[in-house]
Amino acid sequence: MRDPRECLSGSGTARLRDVVGTALGIADAVLDEWDAIPLRGGASVGTGRCSLLLIRGTARQATARQPWSLILKIVAPVAGQDDPARIAYWKRERLLYGSGILDALPGGLRAPRCYGVDDRPDGTAWLWLEHVREDEPRVWSGDRWALAARHLGQLNGVSLDARRPRVPWLGGRRLRSWLERHEPLVERIATAPDNPDVRHWWPASVVEEILRLWQERDVFCDALEQLPQTFCHGDAIRRNLFSRRRADGTAETIAIDWENAGYYAPGEEVGQTLSVAGAFFDVDPSDLPALDAALFAGYLEGLRDAGWRGDPVRVRFAYAAHAALRNLFNAVGTSVPDDAGRARALENYGHTWEELAERRAAIRPFLLDRAAEARRLLPTIDATRLDTA
Repeated sequence: MRDPRECLSGSGTARLRDVVGTALGIADAVLDEWDAIPLRGGASVGTGRCSLLLIRGTARQATARQPWSLILKIVAPVAGQDDPARIAYWKRERLLYGSGILDALPGGLRAPRCYGVDDRPDGTAWLWLEHVREDEPRVWSGDRWALAARHLGQLNGVSLDARRPRVPWLGGRRLRSWLERHEPLVERIATAPDNPDVRHWWPASVVEEILRLWQERDVFCDALEQLPQTFCHGDAIRRNLFSRRRADGTAETIAIDWENAGYYAPGEEVGQTLSVAGAFFDVDPSDLPALDAALFAGYLEGLRDAGWRGDPVRVRFAYAAHAALRNLFNAVGTSVPDDAGRARALENYGHTWEELAERRAAIRPFLLDRAAEARRLLPTIDATRLDTA
């Protein structure tokens, strides 16, 4: 992929000027000096699938100068990621922004403003997006987690309406397609207790329960896919959620990185929120039970705000099953990395490899409890009554 900063020089500045004008609402803006800074981002950034630039500068209209900043997200085709039914479909976010689906989300959730979508001659797609900045503390209170969950529930509740049009490239079977690529990781997990360098993070009893869940994965996925499906963000974790105040003082939640969006069972959305909060150091592992209660209560409120009157037990099943299945098969700490691997961990996550492995080990018992809960609830998923879920 050619460096986009080169493409923005010379004649490319005309497109940048148009985008800045759209962002500022100025038709005849003149760009002063500006710069483009590469950003680190989610898992796809830096893999060749996606790159991010923060572009910022000042614009002039007559004698007035106005600062501006925006995000340019470049997504590129990736071999083997061209199936819309799979979770890793390279073009999904481009299609979402181009479709207008994200322009006016219901309730308190919204996506970044999109100032334009460009399909480039090299096959990449350029997304010109709002630079979202948070106006609340990085560490959220339990109430703020609950509010974000409520906003997600409002989106999911409205999207349960069967009269709303469905688009094929949002697909389904999301969790199943996520799990299909984990088999090599499960093999590493199975042998971790035999490795004296890492087995203190992988007790045999924990590994045994993880392998049991792996054997049950299709049963859980079958049940999740029988439930009504609704449009979800698909990766509503803290690093993808921003808290902002509107002009009237009400809080809104802005969700970035919609590449995993699609149809899931109600409850799966916040199951993912819960599952990595401890792993990514957003909450302490000891606070996960309180976060669990806040997220689930807030999410049910959001569903009810949207008119949903279904059975919370089915939502709880989807929530617990997704939380366990989505992240218990992460193999962090199954082998000791070399110096380059240690450096990458510190650069990408801001923590040493040992800190990451220790934190993952600390949250596994909690996630295994969610697996046990989903196992207990599975018999209550009555296929003859799924239309009321």
